[in-house]
Amino acid sequence: MIRFFVSLLFFLGVALWAAPTFPELTGRVVDQAGLLTPDQERSLSELSKSIEDNSTAQVVVVTLKSLEGYDIADYGYQLGRYWKIGQKGKDNGLLIIIAPHDHKVRIEVGYGLEGLITDAEAHELIQSQLIPHIKQQDVYGGIKNTMDEIKSIISHENTGRHSLDKTDHSNRFYWIVIALIPFLFMGVRSKYHDGKKQIHSVKKLLHSLIMGGFSGALALYISHILLISGIIGFIVFLISYFSDKNSDFGSIIDSMDNHTGSRSSDSFDIFSGGGGSFGGGGASGSW
Repeated sequence: MIRFFVSLLFFLGVALWAAPTFPELTGRVVDQAGLLTPDQERSLSELSKSIEDNSTAQVVVVTLKSLEGYDIADYGYQLGRYWKIGQKGKDNGLLIIIAPHDHKVRIEVGYGLEGLITDAEAHELIQSQLIPHIKQQDVYGGIKNTMDEIKSIISHENTGRHSLDKTDHSNRFYWIVIALIPFLFMGVRSKYHDGKKQIHSVKKLLHSLIMGGFSGALALYISHILLISGIIGFIVFLISYFSDKNSDFGSIIDSMDNHTGSRSSDSFDIFSGGGGSFGGGGASGSW
């Protein structure tokens, strides 16, 4: 029995000792090694946000003071899991890791992006962009070029899928129209509640016409289907015309805006409780 507890304590000690110490996730760029200026961090953060806005993929840059003796590939996938990079259900996270003290770099790819950013592509990005720029003391340039290439790869893939799935997108417009109808009736009901009709000004009418026309034109550009575009434009016009602060629909919009505003103040909330499924996809390099 004593031997059992001694062995158990030994293995627990080994497990605790083997766990890496990860830096805190403070944003889209975690410059623990101090390789970037504040302006460069801001620029890379904006580029990361642009990638996520266009593709939903989350790209995080991290520079480390030390790998603490670990292989960068092992450290990378554990860090991705620890930070839970990537959106829930998509696991579309990607880490660009630079450890200057160890002369190591890695692009760690989440499960959801492995079909887009293959191991071979990650290796090519490291060899053609990251390492050459790092050798020239241009860490920022290497990271930015790498992120630009990643954005191009993902955007190109999304564009191809959009053209193949145009029919599916058209069907989604029908469901959007159906989903908006209850909200429309809520707004109309509020406007004419107890038979008290409210007269809107000409300015309100023109504003609603502009909103409806713009929405219809945008829908036509995306779907290329005139009927759907007309329906969407008409619904947007009605929503814009009949909604206000006192209506049920207006209250819903206000609450959504308030909720969005409260979340926007926390710029790192998008990374909490998301994906985190990393299995070693990607590539490593050294100089």
